[in-house]
Amino acid sequence: MKKIMMLFTAVAFTGLIANAQTDTTGIDYRYYPESNIYFNPQTKTYSWFDQTKASWTTGVQLPSSMQIKNEKSFNTIKYPGTDIWIANPDHIKTYGNKNNPALPKTSMPVPPPNATVPPRK
Repeated sequence: MKKIMMLFTAVAFTGLIANAQTDTTGIDYRYYPESNIYFNPQTKTYSWFDQTKASWTTGVQLPSSMQIKNEKSFNTIKYPGTDIWIANPDHIKTYGNKNNPALPKTSMPVPPPNATVPPRK
């Protein structure tokens, strides 16, 4: 009977340990939708879309032309890599970003707002 109780205790303890494990499948990024900026708390780096380079940039400091208006207003997004901006269109759809949308890198020039685009041939 003593062996059964010890076995039961060991199984119960193992179950408690398994439930205490945390999800380590990704990085908890902070996404600031009003500025379309990501922050990685682990590396303390920001990622933003650089309009002049037409690409995403990562650095420890934001350029002077970019700012986060409210550091406490962010969405936490778990992502399993460092290229979180790949999912930026989905994040904009989910969390909104009316002030500063990131433009995708394209081979064609982006037309100005309200312009008519001729059909592709």
